[in-house]
Amino acid sequence: MMRQGLALSVLCLCLPLVAQEPAPDDGCAPRACRPLFSTSAGLAEPGVIELEVGAQRISNRDRSEDTCFPVQLNLGVSTWFDLRFSWSGPMLRKDSQGDSHQGGGDPVIGGQALLLNQGTEGLDLGLAYWHKVPRASVSKGIGTGKHDDTLLLTASRTWGRWGLDVNAGANWISRCHGEGRVRQAAASLSVTYSVAPCWNLTLDTYALAATELNSRAVSSILAFSRDVTPNLCVDMGVEVGLTRGAPGLSLNAGFVWRLGRLGSS
Repeated sequence: MMRQGLALSVLCLCLPLVAQEPAPDDGCAPRACRPLFSTSAGLAEPGVIELEVGAQRISNRDRSEDTCFPVQLNLGVSTWFDLRFSWSGPMLRKDSQGDSHQGGGDPVIGGQALLLNQGTEGLDLGLAYWHKVPRASVSKGIGTGKHDDTLLLTASRTWGRWGLDVNAGANWISRCHGEGRVRQAAASLSVTYSVAPCWNLTLDTYALAATELNSRAVSSILAFSRDVTPNLCVDMGVEVGLTRGAPGLSLNAGFVWRLGRLGSS
């Protein structure tokens, strides 16, 4: 099953490379939905605030379940940099024994830089950094109580109706017991196809390396998104884990709302 998912992702990557279509003039340019896992190299416009809100239900392989309502704010600082603030929101965790615990998740702060632009260089290339601030309850099994960091190289390009996002980097995860950190390699591939004006289909496949703290995780997410207005996009998706280290099944839905420029009336 894992090989089938990876093969499908490779196929989706090869099709746009072979097609090399010009930009469509029928309103069918691809537009990715909220970052399901992969992060686009594109940034929020300077001075513009973007709000991302979602709801997610995760069924884990140990029969535990997680429900969360993540929120993220993106603030464009310049044409080459934006700031990002996210929170996994209120969470409800049901462990494998059927006991329920609830509480707030960990806030995350970060930023992303755009190093190359597709308009002039033929490719959007960027660098993203995240830092997790431990605030979620450890006793309830919601958080680890430790700081974590993520550094990713992001690349994006569009061909006609196709859009492609590739991420590669690592997570630095603190050990729950004892000192020190563990480095975990991470990679993902997201392919978006504009099936009709304002309608997009996205397949996002990611892989997280095995470490002393976790098993290898490979998973795929299939999502539809709809541009309700130029400033509002809604989406819905399903994730199926392909290895034992990934969630068994996850359902999520949400929206991205471009709130406007700071200081504008």
